[in-house]
Amino acid sequence: MSLFSVRVGRSTHVPAASVPIWLSLLGLICLFGLCRPVSAQSGQTNPGPVTVSGQVINSTSGQPVPRALVRLGEHVQMTNYEGRFEFAQVTDNGTIQVTKPGFSMSPDPSSSTAVYIRTDQITGPVTVRIYPEALITVQLTGPDGEPLQGVSLTAQRVLFDGSTSRWVTAGAGLTDSHGNARIPVPAGDYRLTTRYIPPNNDRIEGILPLIAPAQTSTSSSPFIHLHSGEETHLDLHPQLRHTYPVNLRIEGLPLQSTPNIVAVSEDGSRINLFAERSLAPGTQRITLPNGTYTLNARAGDQDALEMAETNVTVSNAELSGVVLNFMPVPSIPVSISVDPTTATTSDNSSATPPSVNQLGLFLQNLQADPESGSGQVSLVTRNGGSFFTVPFGTYRLKARSGNQWYIKSATYGNTDLLQNELVSAPGAGGAGIRLVVSNDSGTVQGTTSLGSTAAGAWIYMVSTTPSLTPIISMRSRDDGSFSNSRIPPGSYRVLALEQPRQIDFSDPAVAAPFSARMQSTTVEVGMKSSVSLDIVPFAELYP
Repeated sequence: MSLFSVRVGRSTHVPAASVPIWLSLLGLICLFGLCRPVSAQSGQTNPGPVTVSGQVINSTSGQPVPRALVRLGEHVQMTNYEGRFEFAQVTDNGTIQVTKPGFSMSPDPSSSTAVYIRTDQITGPVTVRIYPEALITVQLTGPDGEPLQGVSLTAQRVLFDGSTSRWVTAGAGLTDSHGNARIPVPAGDYRLTTRYIPPNNDRIEGILPLIAPAQTSTSSSPFIHLHSGEETHLDLHPQLRHTYPVNLRIEGLPLQSTPNIVAVSEDGSRINLFAERSLAPGTQRITLPNGTYTLNARAGDQDALEMAETNVTVSNAELSGVVLNFMPVPSIPVSISVDPTTATTSDNSSATPPSVNQLGLFLQNLQADPESGSGQVSLVTRNGGSFFTVPFGTYRLKARSGNQWYIKSATYGNTDLLQNELVSAPGAGGAGIRLVVSNDSGTVQGTTSLGSTAAGAWIYMVSTTPSLTPIISMRSRDDGSFSNSRIPPGSYRVLALEQPRQIDFSDPAVAAPFSARMQSTTVEVGMKSSVSLDIVPFAELYP
């Protein structure tokens, strides 16, 4: 389904690429504190009833789109066979919205182009361009060339929410009797995944999970890149293997507990397992294909979570004597203090220091299962204290803080968490996370222009100084000016885009196509730093 809106100006055709103001999805806008209601400008006069007419066009083919649903306030109409629509007696300002199955609102499925329309600026027909979905076709066969039926495939893309990236599902398909599947998706960068399928009555072997493109050190790209209306085909061949019983001895848990177990293979693929109780007390049984695995097991809830981890190798036979020794997951307390060197003459010195909860802290698991979501560990506050309950693994501490206070230092024992990872292991804990905050900030100001014309843009400041908040986002005004006096001191690379993008510009590989447009600046306490930015236009964002 698509939802596309276009601003009506003084010309009879306003292509999407020339729209000077872009709004992202409401969730992203609110995340950066940039939500603002659409309202009439002060002093604006209503010209009385007007007629709004136009045509909906396929942006790829240039052909009209019939039977698209067009909405303007309370006015709703389907386009005719020429893609045309017309609303009479329109009295209120609003947005034009177009909905059509098989189309998306823009080339970026995470962004919208909803733009305010003023009835006093209607001078002619409106052209609205919408973007056809792309298509991934797949044939799935075994090593012997036989088609694999009934296998679910998932198309995933990376979603960056301003502080962390995670895989989200954008489309799915199921193979037919010939092993074929079709997965329509919006334009973008994707990977395909399948899950482990155990043996059944029709097949004596289990189908191992796969990821395409394969994630190897020599991979040319970790993504399948698709433009609007583009089709690509993949021939995939998952491995099939016999499975064998693995007998587990459970230690450290009540006898009736049934842990959740995940087997991680050497190539990083994961198999979710269902343990069965065996005859011997304190033992359970799983089945695994041949291979070497790390077994990760969890039991309990957030208040009493326990974990166990061990390595196993299955080789054409039943395996016994595997021990899962459960231990409590560490609870790591978090404390906060104000930097004693904070200048009392700072513009923000009168502000009340934040609590730990107001800093938007979380731990990002660097080894998270893509199928389980973002792998984030949230902060818990109870009985006057704040802490993380941290499953075994490797994490980066991050913050979503958007207020005038920032985290100047963060330590866990001897580990500097601004630059290094936090490792949670059996027996860890004790030392807490210590935060030092400051409101000694500087100002960044400047202008944004599209070509030689001043224009509003979305601005991303990417910190090259170690930080728990590596990206700061803001919006310049319609005249291209911007100023923000709450920027933590440090070095930054600054970028302006005509349309917002939900991608991680702190990743050098992601930022590389935009490096020529990025300006470097240094922010010092109590000082002003100025930058003049050339806006990356729509056409370069979606070549």
